[in-house]
This record gives sequence, structure tokens and C-alpha cells, in this order.
Amino acid sequence: MPEPPQRERPNAAPQPETLSLAEDANLSDLDNALAHWARRHGADRLVARSFALASWAVAQGHTCLALDAIPTSLMSAANQAELPNALAASDLVGEPGEIKPLILENDRLYLQRYHAYETKLAERLRELMAAEPNPVNVDTLKPGNGLFASDAANPNATNWQAVAAFAALRHHFTVISGGPGTGKTYTIVRLLRVLIEAAIDKGDTPPLIALAAPTGKAAARMLESVRNGLDDMGAEANFDNVAVGEHIPQTARTLHRLLGLTGATTRPRFNADNPLPYDVVIVDEASMVDLPMMAKLADAIRNDARLILLGDRYQLASVESGSVLAEICANAGVNRFTEDQQVAAGDLLAEPREPATHALADHVVTLQTSRRFNADSTIGRLAAAVNAGDVEAAEGLLNAGHDDLAYTPRSDAAAISQLMDRLTDDYARLIETTDPTLALAQLGRQCVLTAVRKGPAGSETINAGITERLARRFDFNPADAWYHGRPVMVRQNDYRTGLYNGDVGVALYNDFGQIRVWFMGDHGLRAFLPSALPAHDSVYAMTIHKSQGSEFDSVTLVLPDYDVPVLTRELFYTGLTRGREHLVVYAKQDVLRQTVSRRVTRVSGLADRLSG
Repeated sequence: MPEPPQRERPNAAPQPETLSLAEDANLSDLDNALAHWARRHGADRLVARSFALASWAVAQGHTCLALDAIPTSLMSAANQAELPNALAASDLVGEPGEIKPLILENDRLYLQRYHAYETKLAERLRELMAAEPNPVNVDTLKPGNGLFASDAANPNATNWQAVAAFAALRHHFTVISGGPGTGKTYTIVRLLRVLIEAAIDKGDTPPLIALAAPTGKAAARMLESVRNGLDDMGAEANFDNVAVGEHIPQTARTLHRLLGLTGATTRPRFNADNPLPYDVVIVDEASMVDLPMMAKLADAIRNDARLILLGDRYQLASVESGSVLAEICANAGVNRFTEDQQVAAGDLLAEPREPATHALADHVVTLQTSRRFNADSTIGRLAAAVNAGDVEAAEGLLNAGHDDLAYTPRSDAAAISQLMDRLTDDYARLIETTDPTLALAQLGRQCVLTAVRKGPAGSETINAGITERLARRFDFNPADAWYHGRPVMVRQNDYRTGLYNGDVGVALYNDFGQIRVWFMGDHGLRAFLPSALPAHDSVYAMTIHKSQGSEFDSVTLVLPDYDVPVLTRELFYTGLTRGREHLVVYAKQDVLRQTVSRRVTRVSGLADRLSG
């Protein structure tokens, strides 16, 4: 059977033939191309439309199309009533196990490729979870015994960092979830210390470890955090920092590089037939990993290796299809373990908990205490209220006039213009400095985060507005591509230069009147000719999606003054937790209420497969 157009061809042009359907939806070229392909291969009008809608669903972030939740703007109720019979009669639609372009399972319609990703990921995770648990010396993990510090304020409380390390030592697959400052890296560094020291003590070869993340920026931050954690441990008495440090990776890679996904290839170098050589694979910012990539990663893990995912279960899901980390965590609950795991953990758990009935619960630990946002911090309490969907609590915090939280209940063009006036004063310091270290430090202190790219409250508008204001003040042409003090963000990975999607730099004239663009990397400051940079944009403001993995002293968070589907509590939570010390929110009250009330909903069968 001929292959239908694939999602790797996002600009595929539709065929000249038009569909004789009652609905006229705004579908992409690829969606339409799939529908026309199906028509040419014998599909009736409803099955052809189903091809387009299954493709549309993936573009919306879903794994599949839920037949009971098709918007009537895309297919009328009458046609939806006819659809099941039409799909059942089509040779292009198959059941699980069949090789057909579309797969129908439990009222979920999949493009064949995404059904394969979902089923293979679930099968592989279940295999890793079914492995015999490793014995763990719980005494070495008890707070106060050299690895994990006791909580002076509450010494009898469960130390969830120690419990997370216990779970990761015990199992071949573990998720360690936690918000900003909860100590995910702190936990991982101590876990690696246990594994390395145990091997050294027995005279064995220490484990081969890989550190990875979905983006280059996230990988760089992960490596920096691990190095800082190792340095902190190095200050402890009776700890040979050098011996352990020799076996902790000196690099962290993107998942693409880890798996050998280079160029246009979709088949990784490392897979089930050629697994990764590592004994421990740790992936940070796992909430950003989409379904296809997570399936390829799990496929490449050896049966005797450990896969450890780090991430924030409440943060935004991946830009592409699926919400793998959130689904795993939601299915597992919050720190509810089986009776066997509670017995094995012993005194690490301060008190018995209601036993979980599903084994997945043993593989997910959620860290509870943030060192960045203490229990009384305004930003921390706002994050908790947003996660809970508590609109009244969120509004109360925003309107209370706290020193670290300011709220403007407007985000119309006039309010954004005033914001840009204020920000111009701040960013003028970039124009006035000649020191790249000081300029980059200034960029790290504050940022404007937006929910959308376009419109009065979009990042593109704010970037252009601040540029124009600076041009008037410092007498340069705002149309010039390069000017002294211009901040830029890289938009794509470039392994040749070592610059990655999300890296931020600043353009400065040198003593010879030449523009150089400065970035801070693993090996310190680096300067590039503007012509050497990969695709990039000015970055006085960035979207919240682009900010994932970043931290700033102060964040100004801007929501549009109209409702759009992207406004969800996950988006708001992700943006507000980028700020360490101060947060300013621009949002109309009704938009804010809608945002906190709305959750990201992605259609998928992964949770069912992991529970089955």
C-alpha cells in the first residue's frame, strides 16, 4: 500500500482535487494533503476527512483524535454520527496490530506512526518497571548520615529527596518530579555518588553515565547544576570529591545527539538493536520531551540500565505531540507507593501511607519543598494556587500588594506601551555598557515573558517597541540588523558553533569598531561574528514556551487581553516560576480567571496502556 504523506513534510501542498465535504475547516497544507491522498486511494469523504483531522490532532499536541470530542467546527454532528461505520468499512483503517495508515482503538483514531510510538513506549516502560528491584542500603540515605541533610525545622518529616534517590537506586525506571528549587539536581548528584562509590568499594568499574536534555540550553543548565552540586559536596568532610567527579560526565547532550539523530534522519543510531552503552541515563526537563522522542529514548535503553527522568509535572507539556511526563505522574499519583515499596523504604518514610495498587506509583517521586520559594513566599503560594486551579486564592495574592509581586489588571495596547517605556530605561544599560560579562549578567536579571508571539501583548510587538524606543534615545536606525547592546536568542541548534536553541547573547562593538556577539558557555565567554550565528531573534521579550529551563531575578509576565486556547494554568505556572525574586503580571481579570481555570488537555492512550 502506498505510504501517505508524513508529518516531516509540514509544507506539503494539497492536490488540486477538492473534498466534497460539508465542513470547511482551516486545516494545514499537510492535513489537506493527507485527505486528498486518502481520496485518491479509495476513501469516502468521511474517512478522507478523518485523515485530515487525525493529522490536525497531532498538530494540536494530541497523540490521536478522540472521536467523541471532535469540534463541530471541523465535522458536523450528523457526520460524526456516521463516522464510526465509515471507518469500520474502510480498508485504510485498521485495528491494533495491523499495518494500516489509520489505527482505530477505543474510539481513538491514530495516524499509524503515532499509534506505534505510544504502544512501544508503554511496552518498554512496563518492561523496565517489571525488572527485579535492586537491593538498597536504606541507612546510607537517611538524613544526617552524610548524604542528605536533616530538616532542622521539621526533622521528623519525610525527606523526599532521599526517597527519590532510594526509588532511583531500586528501579530501572524512575521519574523525579519537582518544581523550581525542590532539589532535583541535588538528589541526582547524591544518587550518582552512591552508585560510583559502591562500585569503587567493590573494585568494579563505576557506571557509565549520560546526562541529556531536550534542548541545548537545558543541557547546558543541567551540566552547570551538576557541577555546582558536585562542588557543594566537595566541601563535605570525608568525601573524596575527585574520585567521584572523575566518573560524572563532563558534558550534557541534547537527546538528538545522545540518540544519534542527525540531519533529516528519523531513525536514531541507537535503538533496541543497538542500545545506548550507558548504565545510567538521566534526562532533565523531561516535561518538554514529546512522544516520538520519548519512545525512541526508551527503545534505546539497555535492559540492565537505569532511565531517570527529571522534570516538573505541572509545567508546560512538549510543543509537539504528547504530554508524557504529566501522564506518567498523573497515573502514579503523588508519593503513593505499593506496600512492598513502603516496607523496603522503611524509616525513610516518616509514616505509613495508603498503599497504591498500581506498580507505576513506585517509580514516581514528587519532591515537596522548594528552596527557591519557601512556604511563605508570595511567588511560591501563587504557584501553588495556580496549580490547584484556585482562582480566588490567585487573585487574592495578586491584589494584595506584596513587595515581590505586582499586578496590573490590563494588557491592552496602552498598558503595553507604558510597559515598554519603563523597560526601555532598564535595557538602556545594555547600550551603555561595553563589558560583555556585565551585559550578559543584566540579561539574566530580568526578562519579559509573553503567552503569544503576535498582537499588542506579543513578544514580537514588545521586542520591536523597545528597539524603536532605544533607537530614538541613542540615535540609531531601528531597521539596522545589528547595533550595540542588541540582545539575541538563538532559534535553532548549531553544533558547529556550539550554540543551541534558546541560548541568549548580546552584540557589542569592540575597540576596533566591529560588532561581536557574546555568549557565555561551558568554557566561559565566546564571541562570534554576526554572520556566523544560526537563526536568531532580538530578545527583550520571549514567549513562555521559549523560557522553559531559564531563571531570572525578575520576570514580567504578560497575557493578552483576549482569551486564546494557549492560556492555561500550566502556561501561567511555567512563566511565573521563572522568576526567583520578583514577578510582575499584566493580565485582565477575566483572562486571568480563564487561564487559571483551564488545564492543558491532550488526547492520548498512554495512561490507559500504562495502567493496563
